[in-house]
Amino acid sequence: MNASFDLDHAKLAADPRFAAIGLELSALSPINSRESFNRYCREACRLWNRAFPGGIGKTEQFGKLLDRIEHNNDGVIRTGWGGVAITLHEHPSVEKYLVVRKGGYLALEMHEQKDERLEIREGAGLILWRPPNERSLTVEVLLPGAEFHFQPGMEHCIISAEDLLVFERSVDPKGMDQDLIFIYEPDAIPTRLPSHAC
Repeated sequence: MNASFDLDHAKLAADPRFAAIGLELSALSPINSRESFNRYCREACRLWNRAFPGGIGKTEQFGKLLDRIEHNNDGVIRTGWGGVAITLHEHPSVEKYLVVRKGGYLALEMHEQKDERLEIREGAGLILWRPPNERSLTVEVLLPGAEFHFQPGMEHCIISAEDLLVFERSVDPKGMDQDLIFIYEPDAIPTRLPSHAC
């Protein structure tokens, strides 16, 4: 897929804590290749680390869920960015935790039929998403309590500037993980970093 996305950093610019990050990230717009996508995500994590060296997000369940993903084969999916802990799978309903290590990020993706709701439970990061009837991807901060609803066809990507725990509820008619349309994917992670290490 060869798509181009301008990025709207207005929500970052409106908050003094994140305005400098938004300004520097604006120079990396548009995302129009796998290379530009990966450069943007890596730079977002680097700028966040520089602005918040001690982090701003807290985690309590993250470590337990990551341990479950790394040491249990039941109801988990391991990924390069961390993994998924499934809490409910009664087709077509799925509930799961996305456990995203600091410095990790998911693909820029969309779905044909899947309808998903995300709730940020722990940690901090950024989300790129295209609201209905908009051309640009909006960039927003992810902090506990933030909620998002992605209807079919809405592009989105999660960037974990710190360890991040996201709860996802979805209706997935094609079957869990069968309706993933990757626009741009993360580069392979050469070395697995321990949690809290980036």
